[in-house]
Amino acid sequence: MTADPSDALIDERVARRGLVISAFFFPVVALINAASMITDAERTGVPLDPRVPWILELTSVSVLVLLVPLVARLERRTPFTPDSWPKALLVHALGSAVFSILHVGGMILLRKLVFAVLLGYDYTFFDNVVNDSLYEYRKDILPYAAILLVLSLVRSIEEHRQDAEAAKADAGATGRLTLKCGGRTIWLDARSLEWARAAGNYVDLRANGKNHLARISLAALTQQLSETGIDAVQVHRSCLVNRDKVVEVAPLRDGDFRIRMADGTELRGSRRYRHILAAD
Repeated sequence: MTADPSDALIDERVARRGLVISAFFFPVVALINAASMITDAERTGVPLDPRVPWILELTSVSVLVLLVPLVARLERRTPFTPDSWPKALLVHALGSAVFSILHVGGMILLRKLVFAVLLGYDYTFFDNVVNDSLYEYRKDILPYAAILLVLSLVRSIEEHRQDAEAAKADAGATGRLTLKCGGRTIWLDARSLEWARAAGNYVDLRANGKNHLARISLAALTQQLSETGIDAVQVHRSCLVNRDKVVEVAPLRDGDFRIRMADGTELRGSRRYRHILAAD
């Protein structure tokens, strides 16, 4: 089966943005840790070459950043979903162990090189291989989980963006609205829309004599409606109406206005949007 080009594009964006975020985040942590080590040494009077903390921290984060593509590949192949999380948990537990081995091995090689070139002596790491390896693995679980979380969040954003673009394209081609309602996807003739109101991360909308609670932003719904050519206008920061379904507009004492729709619903409009509703 041929891979969907759009999925490949999402995978590329997720890996690239995860790498960029990690390349910013981990060095910041390294700088804080190195500065803290120097400060602690000064407070306790322990002799410390000020170059050593920077070398230790920056060699560690350099390898962490280089390992982001590996974690991205595992995240792509085994994402955490309601159906696959037991398998994903096992895969990423094994993945985190490999991640730790590569991280420790890579930073030791870098440190040996940098110590020899800059400090003129050899770097030693392990006193007890088993205990030190377990200690480093416990430390590596957090950065592995952080990278995995960032990649998962970026993927969610990218998939949502792709769905929104696909819905806009379909709206322009067919005149339908594409709406996610719970675990269902429904399609509505855009001309049947009466009104829509924002409700947190959802939009409550009226169409075909029924109310639908869709997981979409009011802005995204407006974009779909614009593609269909429907004359939908905003009458409040959290409400829009199909102007073809408006049957009456009446002023209120406080300067706002009341809108009566064809289905009998009465909505309140804000004074700042009245000129939009009245415009031809």
